[in-house]
Amino acid sequence: MGQAITRKTLQEVTGLTYHIVDDHVSRFVDEDGTLRRVVDGVFELVKGYDAPRPVSVTDLDDGQTIIEVGDQEMRLWPREVRKLAQRLAGDAQQLATLQLQHDVALATQGLQLEFRGVQREMSARIKEQDETIKRLEMQLAQRPVQAALI
Repeated sequence: MGQAITRKTLQEVTGLTYHIVDDHVSRFVDEDGTLRRVVDGVFELVKGYDAPRPVSVTDLDDGQTIIEVGDQEMRLWPREVRKLAQRLAGDAQQLATLQLQHDVALATQGLQLEFRGVQREMSARIKEQDETIKRLEMQLAQRPVQAALI
């Protein structure tokens, strides 16, 4: 998907423990040579993917659809297009789910940071109010003594 590969991401996506992820990643780096360690915990493919070929979809009057990928052309009937769409919908859903997870994680992180800021601010205000109450209680406690002295 053209994204950075981190051991944390691999652990989250696969559900495997870090120990197992590290074992597989080490094999891809040291034995297979398909991954290269960029920095600790971040990896990239040694050989990236070629640029994607151009894709074109054309609907014809007779109900057929022409799908061109690079220099290859396929003519499909509506039932074939539906079958292909059903198959590709799974891929699209997976990509949409990954994007949603990413977006929700960013939003959640932002909300958590904002919430922590509000918590700190409220704690400071509560502490300030507690000190004010103590000061007022001390002043109130000294009043009867002052009145008795006068």
